[in-house]
Amino acid sequence: MKRPSRIDRKKAQQERRQASLSGTGRYLYENNTDSDLNLPKPTKEGLRNIGPRKRFEGDSYYMKLVGPPMNLLRLIEKVSQTEEVNKEKKMSEEKKLLLDQPDTISNQGKVEHIVVDQTPVQSLNDSTDPDGKRPDVLLNESPVDGVEIILG
Repeated sequence: MKRPSRIDRKKAQQERRQASLSGTGRYLYENNTDSDLNLPKPTKEGLRNIGPRKRFEGDSYYMKLVGPPMNLLRLIEKVSQTEEVNKEKKMSEEKKLLLDQPDTISNQGKVEHIVVDQTPVQSLNDSTDPDGKRPDVLLNESPVDGVEIILG
């Protein structure tokens, strides 16, 4: 029998690691200690360090830290799929977009970059007048700015 190549062994090792870190479902956990807890993998929110008596959402991977012999986490409740769907709908209804920008710190504290879409949609093709006259719409203040015409 042929020995697997180095690339095949590496790929199999990555698959085993991914399988060992995977979990199913959504659960609400609480740090059961009076000190900071460093988790073996990041939570759904990307946290690895959980403060004393703080709560976080995670999958079934963290169940091995609940109860004896470790007793580091306490299971609060199972988060149902409908709650997750409702939370996602609520976020989409707020029509907020968090921009992927680095944190900005000012005198007032950390600045959160948010774009709120409140402008009404204006149709450029449809006429508002019944006789077909359209109001003039300014598309650009200087439409030929930067355009150079070269006659050859």
